[in-house]
Amino acid sequence: MLPPFPNAELVPSLWFPLVKKFYQAHYPSGKPNKADPIWAIKENGAILAVARLKQIDNHQLLTGMVTTPNKRNTGIGQHLLSNLQPILKQKSSYCFALDHLTHFYQRAHFQVINENDLPDTLRTRFRSYRSQGRNITPMQYFSP
Repeated sequence: MLPPFPNAELVPSLWFPLVKKFYQAHYPSGKPNKADPIWAIKENGAILAVARLKQIDNHQLLTGMVTTPNKRNTGIGQHLLSNLQPILKQKSSYCFALDHLTHFYQRAHFQVINENDLPDTLRTRFRSYRSQGRNITPMQYFSP
């Protein structure tokens, strides 16, 4: 049985500097933006996991999902995604999963899609990332 984790919370602007520091420590290429909703699981004032939902047109892109190294492989990432289901259902939601993490996202109701099935603005972004050498797979969230 998995250990109980606190629920994810929408990060208030006051916490943004701490989130930025968390990204710098655990995912330096992740650039949080104050305009994007950021969700975090915190315990005793420490951030354990975060995810951003970048708003693009009438879609959202799950990006910048990071778990502190000592909590990886504990189920906290799935717990965070489970907490985000109501938000992911609000509009079409996508992620560009690192190839080795597609099964992780599939467990959270994302399905691999063809890049041609991405909305135009996301397809352009996806192709740009791919051209930079990123090994990513386009995925879309489908409500259970």
